[in-house]
Parts: sequence; C-alpha cells; structure tokens
Amino acid sequence: MTEHPYAAALAAAEPDEFLRLERESGGHARFADLDRLAANVIAAALAGRQVAAIAPGQRGAKNSDVLTLATIGPQEHSLIRQAHTLSAQQERGAWHLAEQVSLKAGVLNLPAYLRHHPWHAITLAAEDTARVHLGSTPDAMAAWSLLIPLFDDLMAPVATRAAGSAKPVQDQRRNWTEITAAYRALGVPGTPRTDVFGYGGGWHRLDRAGQVRARLALLDELSRLDPLQLAARFRATRLRALIAATLKKAREGTPPARKVLTKALQPALSAYFGGDWPAFLDHLGLPRDPAEEIAPALPGARPQAAPATQGTGTRTGNGPGSGPGDVQATLAALLGQDGAESPVRRRTDTLMRWWSQFDAVHARQTPGMPPLWGLVEDTPYAIGAGPGPVRQLYRRLMTPDLVAEVDRLWDGVTLPRWPENIVSEPYPHKLMAETLGPALAFWHGLALTAWFVCEGPASRTTIPGLRAYHARRLTELEQAGTPVHLSVFDELEHAERLLGPPQPVYAHGGHLATGERRAGFEALRDIITRHRRGWSHRYLAEYLRHRWHGELTGVAYEVNKFAAARGRLPTFKQFARFAATAADHWFNGDLAGLYAALGETAPAGSQRVDLLAGTAHDFVDAVYAALGGPPYEEVMRLPGTPLADECRQKAKLAAAAVSFLQIAEALGRAPEKAEFGAGRHAWEWAGGLDRGWPIYCDAIETALKRNDVPGRGRRA
Repeated sequence: MTEHPYAAALAAAEPDEFLRLERESGGHARFADLDRLAANVIAAALAGRQVAAIAPGQRGAKNSDVLTLATIGPQEHSLIRQAHTLSAQQERGAWHLAEQVSLKAGVLNLPAYLRHHPWHAITLAAEDTARVHLGSTPDAMAAWSLLIPLFDDLMAPVATRAAGSAKPVQDQRRNWTEITAAYRALGVPGTPRTDVFGYGGGWHRLDRAGQVRARLALLDELSRLDPLQLAARFRATRLRALIAATLKKAREGTPPARKVLTKALQPALSAYFGGDWPAFLDHLGLPRDPAEEIAPALPGARPQAAPATQGTGTRTGNGPGSGPGDVQATLAALLGQDGAESPVRRRTDTLMRWWSQFDAVHARQTPGMPPLWGLVEDTPYAIGAGPGPVRQLYRRLMTPDLVAEVDRLWDGVTLPRWPENIVSEPYPHKLMAETLGPALAFWHGLALTAWFVCEGPASRTTIPGLRAYHARRLTELEQAGTPVHLSVFDELEHAERLLGPPQPVYAHGGHLATGERRAGFEALRDIITRHRRGWSHRYLAEYLRHRWHGELTGVAYEVNKFAAARGRLPTFKQFARFAATAADHWFNGDLAGLYAALGETAPAGSQRVDLLAGTAHDFVDAVYAALGGPPYEEVMRLPGTPLADECRQKAKLAAAAVSFLQIAEALGRAPEKAEFGAGRHAWEWAGGLDRGWPIYCDAIETALKRNDVPGRGRRA
C-alpha cells in the first residue's frame, strides 16, 4: 500500500528504526504507560519476584481460576482496567476474542522460581496454569495479551532446553535460529551466557548443576539490559507483524479486522490498542472500512445489513440489534404477547404448577412410604440391577394432566450437528428438570438426604455435609439473586441431634444389615418444607424469569457477537451451536422459533420428526429384548460370567438406541456406524462390530414396531 508510506515503513522496519519512526510521528506517546508497565514487570521478575498469583476456581466450575498480577501498583492497575477489561474491548468491537482461555502463566513466574528454587523451577512453572474467563479480571487479559507473549520470548532459551526435542537436526537448527532472531530483536546481545543455550553451544556438555548455573547466568545477563528498551522493542516486533498482515490484506482497500486478526495477532491488538481496530487504523493513517461498523456491548446496536428476505440469514432491520434496549424489549415481549400464548409463558406457567405439586408430594412424605428417588428424572434410563430411582415415579405422584403437559412441552430437541429437524426428546421430564436448574436439584436433593439419613439404608452425604455438598448450587442461586437462607443447615444439624438411635436396616428376606435408619424424619421434613415454601413464595417467580431471561439473553449476546465479528448473521448450524440448549428448554427444540423470537428471519425452518411413539423406557426395554437379552437381574447374580458381560454390552446398546433414533430422525435415514459412534460400544457379544451392527439395526426396527403404543402425550 504505497499510498500509505508510514504504515509501509513501519512494516519493513527493524525495532530500532520502528521506534524512531514512532517518535518522529508522535505516535509513541500512546504506548508510554504500557511500555513502563511491561518494563516494571520485567525488572521485578528478573529480580526474583513472583509476577502471577493464581487462585483456584470453585470446584466443578469451569474456567473459574483467578489470576492476579502481583508486581504492579495502583496506577498500573488503573491503566489495565481502562485498556484490558473484556467488556471494554468488546465495546470497541473485539467480539472475536475467546472468552474462556487457559493461561500458561508459569513463564511469568519462571525467573522467580529460578532464583529461589533453581533445582525445581521448571516443575513449579509447569504447574502454574490458570483456566480463566478473560472477563474475570483485567489482570487475566493483560497477562494473555501482553505479558505472557513477552515472557515467552524472554524465557524461550530456558523453556526450550527444559522441554528437550526429538525433532530432526534441521528442525532444531531452525527453531534456535528463530529464538536467536527474537533475542536480537529484543536487543539481547550474543554472549557466552546466551549462546550456550543455542544449538551446538555446548549445553549437552553441562551436568545438572552446570545447567542451573547457566539459567541463573542468563537471568543476570537480561538484568543488565534496560527493561524499558526490552518492552519497547518487543512491542515493535509485535506491532510490526500486525501492520504487515494488515497491508498484505489491503490490496483492494483497508481490510476488515476479521480478515487480518488470526489467533496469533489478536493479542497484539488487545494489548496495545485495547482491541480497538479503528484506533489501530487511525494510528497508521489508514482509512476505515465504511462497511465495517463496530458493535457495542449488549443491549445495543450491532452491524445492520439491508432488509432480509426469508431464508437469507441477513438482518431484517427490526431485530434486537436495531437500537439500544431492543434485545430486552424483544425478550420482554416473549412473556407479554397478545393473542397466541408465548412458548416461554406456557412453560413458566407449567413449571409453577409442577413446583406446587412437587412441594406437596415432599410435604406429605412419611416413614413407611416408598422413597421419592425418581420423582425428578435426572438421568437417562438404563437397564440395571440393584437399588436406583423408582422408574417414572412422577407418573404415579403427579396429576395426569400435568404429566401430559410436560410430555408435550419438552418432547422435542435439536441436535446441533444436524439442526434442520426437531427430533424426539426421549426423556421430557429430565429435560424439564434441567430447565428448572439448580433450584430443583438443591431442594430435591436436600429432601432425599433427609429421607435416606432417617429411613436408610444409606445417604450420599450427611446432614452436616449438606452445605458443602450443595455449594455449587447454592452459589448459582445466590448469583441469580434468589439465595437460600443458610439457617436451614443449622436447623437441620440441630434436629439431627434429636433423631432416634441408629437401627439396622435389612434387605427384604435377608438377615444381613444393609444400612441403618433413625426415627424422626418428620422433624427434618418439616424444616425443609418450611424453608422451601419460604424460598418459593419469595423467589420462585423471579428465579424462573432469571432462568429463561438469562438463557435467551445469552443467545442474543452470541448472535450479536457473531454478527459483529463476521459481518453477517450465523447460519442455522452456527446458530445451533450456542442456541440449542435454550431452544430445547423454552421452544421444544424449535431453533427457527427462537431465531424469530429474537427478531430475526431464520435462515432455515425447523421440521418436527417423531419416530418414538411410546416412552423411551419401554423402547429401551424392547431393544434389549430384541437383542436377545435375558432377565438382567437374574444374570447379574453371577457378575463375572461371560453371559453377564454379554448382558452388560446389550444393555448399554439398548440405552444408546434412543440416540440412534434421534440421529435417524435428524437425517431422515438410519445412521451409519461412524455417525452413531459405534466404535464407542462393545460388540464382543456378536463377534465384532461388522456382525453386530446389522443385528442392532434390526433390533431397533423390531422395537419400534413393538413400542408403537401410546405412552406419553405428544406435541400437536
């Protein structure tokens, strides 16, 4: 792009020349504070201070670690809060950034470990990995975009030697040439202290003590250099690569960000321009692409295209991104539609009715009754032996009209891999329970623990252990603004001390105790009932709104993010990747309906295909019988026999038959072996996969014919 000589000169310049051109143009001032921050971190690290502190996240919560930069002061923290928060960068248009990342932060602490624990430094550094959400702290964003890449270059000789290499000589030479070039770009001179790490430099002749001394000598060598110059020259190399990539794509005008920003280049824009692509172009004197509009954070505008026609997947112009607040207005309309009842309203009303009956069933539970394990369906049905939940207990204890309503409202799902058809949900009551989320899991689990502690034979946790056992669910409820009053645990622990003495529990007809029971269940039941009803009266309606609003807002957010990054709306399959769960929970798997609810014209329609006429439980049993499976519990009395192994294999295949059926509904034909994932199953019972596959397909066809009887209410 010869019409932009400044950008072209920077792209071709070595670091010293790059920095000189910046000073002459006055462009260096915007980077001064960041260069000083990086320099201070370099100096602190080389002096032996630990740069990154990692606090492990909550158990069971993904990407919840917290990384803190320990060597920066209040002013520097203020700087990174302005430039390195994920939300601020997204407001500037950086929707391309991955939100969940794994940070190999050990490289930041490696100099400190070498100073203080030289014999174990590499092992300690390898353990410093933080799995974070980039929006958790500005420190995480600054580490990902600026400091980890910087220290990767500074510590490359140490890290490369520690990792070793079995690559061919030519590849090793090339790798060390690149490391040496990076050092020269940083202004690190070639000395015996640096050269010993290189290929042919004599590293292999050093014993372990000699290697430790060489690593410390390298730190001393780096400490003699001006850290501000190291930081500035590193920035020059990073920005030079970004500028060169931009000019390479600029043959027909200024390229949009999405055509330039590979994963390798994204950190540079985030580090030095706060994710602001237009600011980067302005810095270079390049014109902005008039077709590329920047989308601010939700709820707000995102790039708007011409009005769409049906099936184009292009913005219609009156969707949630048309102006500030439109996402919220669209979602509010889902519960306030005139005329036809909205799918969300229908489901929230049903969930309120279901909760009322769920509460009543638990409140009237007394000793001598069967346990309520199975009232909430939380796992797929599997043929098995031994104790387990009562099969479809909800059909006995809930009113038939409510059971049928759940069967209708949650009987369809979308498979993201094949989203064009709505397929059968084999376990509607399980999907309904997932829609209710942590509140149901907590209150049902609390009541079951009270039952099994008192009535036996055993419980998954103790009364004193309940608080820790449900910690994740309690946190989720608190974050939803619907917290559980923690006095329930204190009251239960006090009541437990008043229970009767343990009495043995015997299996039916047996003389060997299988557990114990304690009189006094009613006291625990009443405490839980009182707290559950208090929580429900205060929070249930608000909690249900949080459930649907959070999921649908999340989908709208992802649509906006996708459109801002790509300049178009997602295809149906791309939409399914992040919208299928919400569609399953609130729209019976109807992706097109969800797309329309967000104010967009769906790029495709959703067609319902339903091959499962009865219940999945009966279908699984029918497949097992068609495979020739004998009575399972009788065979499992001798679990180590070949017949028992055969029964287990057939039982697992029978349970997987519902997935086979879903894929067939999605594809319009029976799946191939690879589409089904046949290799994940055992086929020894048939003499191998090739012999067993046709038998399995025939068994499913036979079961479908046997199972073609009314079993649950179907969606009209």
